[in-house]
Amino acid sequence: MGDGVSNKEAIAALALAQSQMKTPHKDATNPHFRNRYASLKSCIKAIKPALNDNGFALIQAAGKDEEGHYMQTTFEHTSGGLFTSKFYLEPEKKGMQGLGSAATYAKRYGLLGLAGIEPDEDADDDGNAADEKPAAPKPQPKPQPKKPDAEAEHDAAVREEQNQAPSTPQQLKEVIENKIKLAAATWQLKKITQEHGKDFNTIKQHDAKMGAELNAYFKTRFEQVNTGER
Repeated sequence: MGDGVSNKEAIAALALAQSQMKTPHKDATNPHFRNRYASLKSCIKAIKPALNDNGFALIQAAGKDEEGHYMQTTFEHTSGGLFTSKFYLEPEKKGMQGLGSAATYAKRYGLLGLAGIEPDEDADDDGNAADEKPAAPKPQPKPQPKKPDAEAEHDAAVREEQNQAPSTPQQLKEVIENKIKLAAATWQLKKITQEHGKDFNTIKQHDAKMGAELNAYFKTRFEQVNTGER
């Protein structure tokens, strides 16, 4: 953090801003693991007002250098001082959709890292003052199953959000094909036909060949799952 042009005034302002920043609230639910996480919107809502109140502008811009694509987060102060954080993108999927998912992730963690705060964990973020009385000894917690990787969960949630509103028959086909690929039981495949019956017809009407390819893939996967293949 920092690029050689920070100054005492900017450092003091950032320290004051950090003391005023709120804890990002977990406002989104991962559709795969059903756990909650703090979205980029929640992080900006918790951090940006304190920055602005203390003379900082928040800038998040994409770039590319010899190392690859990156998202650069900058806190620029009215005094001329600024603090920056560069987060390189590692998209799991090629194309703009993969870059969009990686950019959202990089903005979120670049902002949190530069601000020096973390989203709320197990405690409720309700703004109540902590009880100053000595806490009673807590019973030993039972062993809990290992939690899924938070970064993978966030990426999956972003991809799910992007796939919820396909706008073209080709995008509809890609969404349905992905669901067919992930189905592990025949009842899940049957559910896909129930949920996307109209979409199958839309694709067929747009392009008969495309519709035939999708139906053929569905039948192949149904036979594979029904016979125990994966």
